[in-house]
Parts: sequence; structure tokens; C-alpha cells
Amino acid sequence: MMSLAYINGFPASHPVIRFYAIIILFGALLALYLSNLHAKQDGFEGDFFNSIFLVAFPCGILGARIWYVIASWQSEFLPVFQRSGFWQGFGNMFAIWNGGLAIQGGALLGILTGVLYAIFRRKGTSILRIIDYCLPTILIAQAIGRWGNFFNQEVFGHAVSLEAWNFLPSFITNNMQNGTSPMLSGVSLPSGSIAAPLFLIEGMVNLMFYFLLRYGIPALLQKHYRIGDSAFGYFIAYGVTRMVLEPLRNPAFIMGTSKAEADKADYKSFGMAIAFILLGIILIVLNHVFASLAKKGKFDKHPHFKAVFIEDGELLVIPVKKEETVLEASNPSSSMDFAKLKEAEEKLKKASQEGEKKDEHQS
Repeated sequence: MMSLAYINGFPASHPVIRFYAIIILFGALLALYLSNLHAKQDGFEGDFFNSIFLVAFPCGILGARIWYVIASWQSEFLPVFQRSGFWQGFGNMFAIWNGGLAIQGGALLGILTGVLYAIFRRKGTSILRIIDYCLPTILIAQAIGRWGNFFNQEVFGHAVSLEAWNFLPSFITNNMQNGTSPMLSGVSLPSGSIAAPLFLIEGMVNLMFYFLLRYGIPALLQKHYRIGDSAFGYFIAYGVTRMVLEPLRNPAFIMGTSKAEADKADYKSFGMAIAFILLGIILIVLNHVFASLAKKGKFDKHPHFKAVFIEDGELLVIPVKKEETVLEASNPSSSMDFAKLKEAEEKLKKASQEGEKKDEHQS
């Protein structure tokens, strides 16, 4: 029988390299690859997101840890301060190798940092366009990252009958039951049952939303689609996923709660899901409103703001290699700035005339 039960890294006896970390990194790198691929298809350089990734990914890890610490403060971190003193408690806040990352905080701080980096280091580039390339790919990273929960035996659902899930490979079901001892997370399940594979279900839902945002929504909306809609749709997708799956989660895996507080935790999770959905809807509405105002010329006096923060569906901003400037063209295949060409031509003409005058003077 194939089995990965209770193996969460290697060496297996005392893991130094955790599968959880490997899985998260792999998911993030795949998201980076897809973001670069989408950008390259639109005329950007193939490594456009590399430097953004080097800033956003560590900040995403930091944000994930901060969110987890805040959510689990009363149940996990405050007792360490009270029991072991300030320095022990303070150090425990940074011990991510013991687990404890929350996707919500990672996504929010990672996205915010990436956007700010793009604004200041990719000056003139359309922010809506580049977040449209990368935000939906976060769903791919999340789908893969959930397999880290599989190896850590955490974030599972309630106990279910093994027979109901016997279509899964044995290496999955073997890692989701007690065996002869409690699971790595300390949870014990009734004999003959397994924890519902919530990580697998959520991964499939994330993949579905990725293809919907990347390909389905633009195809369905067609002329009504605006650049940025897919990016903002990420928040809606995440909120819907949390709203549907959070009530199915085993209370032992809800941050900062106990079984006695499970009902209260469900309300908190539901409220958070609603907040993400509302954020996505508001951003999409503002995106369409700003695009409509731009078509009416309301932002003509602010061309830089319009180029960076507003997309009317026709403007394409393409960064030029080896230059600090960007070219704005209504034709996506265009890569020439005619104003600069004319200016260069005038300089050459003037230099030529001065040279001719000099020659005449010498003769």
C-alpha cells in the first residue's frame, strides 16, 4: 500500500527541509512563470515580473505570518508571553517553521507591495494591465500551496467515511487518518473515518476560478470587459471560496478558536468572505466608472494618471527595453514614439545645416 502518512519533510525522523515550504515556493514560482507568460504575450519583456516577485513574495510571507499572529494571538501567542516571558514570546512570533501562515494576509500584503513597487519602479506602466496578468495566477499558487496542508496534516474538514472517498489514491487517504496515533496536528478521528480532503477540494475550486477569470470572464463580457476586471475578480473568487468551504473546516483548524468557539468562528469567516467579495465588486465598479469618465475626456489633463491607473480597453502601455520611458500607442503592435522621432530628425537636420555653414566659412 502506498503511504505518505505522517511524513512532512526530510529526513523523515527530524525534518530539516519541510514539504510545506517546498510546495509553497513551487506554487509561487509557477504563478511567476504564468504572469511573465501573459505579459510577454502582450508585448512586455519575458522577465517583467521577476524583480516584482523578489519584493512581493517575501512581503507576502510576512503578511501571511502577521495575519496568523493577529488571528491566533489569544489562543497561541499570548500564553507563550505569559508563560515564558517577553523574549521567548517575541521569538515565537517569527517561528514560521512551526507552521502558521494565513493566505489572506499573504495575498493582501503581497499584492499591495507588488503594486507599489510597480508604481515607483515601472513608472508609466499600466497598473491595471499588469495586475490583470498576475492576480489571477495567485489562485494557481494557492491551489498548489494547499498541498502543503496535506503534508502537514492540517486544514482538513470534518471526519467522513473512508468508503465515501475510496476513489482517491491510497497515499492521500493514508495521510488523512489516525493510523495508530493522532495526526501531526494533534487531531484524532473516529475509527474507520478520514478527514475530508478540504485541501484538494479548495485546490480544484481555485483552478476553476483561475480559468474563469483568465479566459471565461473576458470571453463572456466581450466589449463590456475592462482591463483590471479579472484582477479585481480575484477578491470575489477568494471570498466565495471561503464562504463555501470555511463551514466545512474542522474547528481545530480555524485560526484562534476552539471547538467551543466554532460557531463564533463561522461568523467571523463568513464576515471576512463577504468583505473580500464586496472589495472585489467595488473595485470592478470603480474600474468601469473611471473608464467611462476617461472616454468623456475627464482625465485628459492628467495623461500620466490615465496611462497608469485607467484602461479604456484600447490603450496599451509597453515598456521599452534599455530605456526608462514607456510608449503609449493605440495600436498594440506599435513600438515607435513619433514625437521623439520628429525631435531627433530636427536635431539631425539642424546639425547638418550648421556643418554646411561651417564648411562654407572655411572655404
